[in-house]
Amino acid sequence: MRKMQDARGLDQLIEAGSSGYFPLFYQDWIHESFSDTQQFKKMSFSSAAETVHRVYRQIECHHSIERKKTAIQALKVDERKDFVLSFMKMVEYRALDRLRELH
Repeated sequence: MRKMQDARGLDQLIEAGSSGYFPLFYQDWIHESFSDTQQFKKMSFSSAAETVHRVYRQIECHHSIERKKTAIQALKVDERKDFVLSFMKMVEYRALDRLRELH
């Protein structure tokens, strides 16, 4: 039951991201992560999903968004950048999947 709730929590965050709302991240983290856009372009969905699920498992025990942000802030800078880019890749795939459904 707990895993289902956590999966829903991540799914809700990805859904919010596809609407342009990113409660897990400070704007500075997003800008910092996209300073090298080549890494984002090369990233596959499967590696992005793996990274997001791995990090989310570390922070899911925190119930509030603010505590999750604090846990993300405690990550090494490169790990945080990778998580942000991976999360954005999952949001991108969700948006593209929706577009395909509309056609």
